[in-house]
Amino acid sequence: MTLAQERALDRAMEARTRCPKCRRRYHHCLPLRTLGSCLECHDGTPADPANYVHESCHDLVA
Repeated sequence: MTLAQERALDRAMEARTRCPKCRRRYHHCLPLRTLGSCLECHDGTPADPANYVHESCHDLVA
């Protein structure tokens, strides 16, 4: 996989894993079609910090 392909894959996965409201990036795909955001933004369910990526240590997924 080339670096350009890896960046494109990371951008595609980011669209599925980043909440549009709080801008957190999670380790799993979010239910954006049904809820439109992460559970914390949708109904106040607190998110475990282990479930999302801390931006300071973020690198390409693949």
